[in-house]
Amino acid sequence: MPAFNIKIVNEDFSASEERELPDAESARREALIGALAIGSEALYKGTEKLFGAEVTISEGGQQRLRFLVAIGATPLKIIDGA
Repeated sequence: MPAFNIKIVNEDFSASEERELPDAESARREALIGALAIGSEALYKGTEKLFGAEVTISEGGQQRLRFLVAIGATPLKIIDGA
């Protein structure tokens, strides 16, 4: 199985992991799950209202995929009488 390096970076942190996965699509899926988990934790803790990170997937030193992940949460205003 090929080894993919998955890197998730934003202004507050950098995380990198090498995983053996069947293909680039599997690596993309794992990277997306990881980035959403990190962002969800930041939102859940209340430390952030918006989370964004750059995700890079490399194989054999060659960049295969690069994309941004962003999630956010904000309270909804409840209008009386609605």
